[in-house]
Amino acid sequence: MKYVKCNLCGSDNYTILFEKEVAQVNQIVRCNVCNLMYANPREKDADVVSIEKYTPEFVLSQIDNRKTQRADKEALKVRDYETTKLFLNQNFNSQKAKLVEIGSGLGYLANFFQQDGWDVVGVEPNTGMCKYAEREFGLKVISTTIEKSGIAANSVDVVLTIHTIEHVPDPCGTFQEVYRILKPGGIFVLETPRYDTLMFKIMQERERSLRCDGHIYFFTHKTLTQMAQKTHFEVLKIDDVGRSMTVDRLFYNLGVVSKSSKIQKSLNSIAQKFHLNQMWIYLNLQDMQRVYLTKPNS
Repeated sequence: MKYVKCNLCGSDNYTILFEKEVAQVNQIVRCNVCNLMYANPREKDADVVSIEKYTPEFVLSQIDNRKTQRADKEALKVRDYETTKLFLNQNFNSQKAKLVEIGSGLGYLANFFQQDGWDVVGVEPNTGMCKYAEREFGLKVISTTIEKSGIAANSVDVVLTIHTIEHVPDPCGTFQEVYRILKPGGIFVLETPRYDTLMFKIMQERERSLRCDGHIYFFTHKTLTQMAQKTHFEVLKIDDVGRSMTVDRLFYNLGVVSKSSKIQKSLNSIAQKFHLNQMWIYLNLQDMQRVYLTKPNS
């Protein structure tokens, strides 16, 4: 087990919100100084570290043999970022602008921007996923973390990271590295679950995103804004967004929330019987936050 101090303010004064194995494998605490929620102590390596253990051959075989729904999931979610593309195109000429996606995965979202004329580079520690993105989309992908990527200072117009910051062991360090590589006036777009919603107050330890063992930081509007300001970013806007998902994925999430293996099996059986993986919906419970930050010109 690894004990950590608050990544936002450095305090080790916290209140336990959920003991380990109540919400997820880790104990979840809230800092008594700044209110950041985080996993402490941690039972296992952060995903950004442990993901490097998978061989490229294993990852590609899982995807190519459809033993994972990752490709379908990424492809479906691309449609949710039309508004982000519009916002960025209003600020930059995409034909000339450089965009880096941190945690680019299989490359579907990076390719969405590449097709729009952006000069795109992905950064992804999972080498197998990088090879898939290169093979399928011809993307430039650096197989490592952003801190080890070697991207030059003041060289990037836009940095995008979607549902990654909650997985990394040092989110404040990631913010600082993004600030370093962005040009003055550059924009940092990140999306992560939020935990200052009515849904979280009602669901508590049953809340779906909280129950994901890979999530080790849990942000509210306030704590995410505080981290941005600490690392010298200015907040442009915050959108509370939803996500596109297949109906079978919705059923899976409902099963997770139920905490009942019987309900999970029943929902999975219904999903398979009616081929609900072929149907999709857009669901917005305002439990996701998409934040647009900028590196000041001066």
